[in-house]
Amino acid sequence: MPWSDHYSRYARYNRWINQQLLDACEQLSTEQLQEDCGLFFGSVLGSWNHLLVTDLLWTKRMSAIFPILEELKSLPSPITLRDTLVVDLPALRAMRTQTDDVLVRWCDLLRADDATDVVTYTNTRGEEMSWPLDLILQHLFNHQTHHRGQISAALSGFGIDYGETDLLFAPIKD
Repeated sequence: MPWSDHYSRYARYNRWINQQLLDACEQLSTEQLQEDCGLFFGSVLGSWNHLLVTDLLWTKRMSAIFPILEELKSLPSPITLRDTLVVDLPALRAMRTQTDDVLVRWCDLLRADDATDVVTYTNTRGEEMSWPLDLILQHLFNHQTHHRGQISAALSGFGIDYGETDLLFAPIKD
């Protein structure tokens, strides 16, 4: 399997599991969504915001070397890792869905020789950085898994069943 197919699979898994966890979050009250659960970004909603921020930062950085769909322009451009982009679940679901769809379509456009492309950008601390595209994509999807694990733990703490989360069981063959 070409390296790019792995990222198309990860992008589809990412979209599926995000929707599944958002469905589970529908069972939380506004207070529970905003409650500090001791996560890196405090609350469940804070963690979702952080994931949106980082996904948008990375997607916009990657678009400098590999143009992404026009709809990326309609999404916000976060400044810090703690930016709040959404304040409620409906807004979160809409932006998360749009962001995930962009990632799926973008990963579907990857070619074998894109793996060695280097993305140079300025990070949120003002430092110039350069990384190969394949490492950035691996980081992006691992980072999402890490914070979704925290969201899953918080949901468990609230007694919410969020279902199966394993890649092997995801319906990602589209």
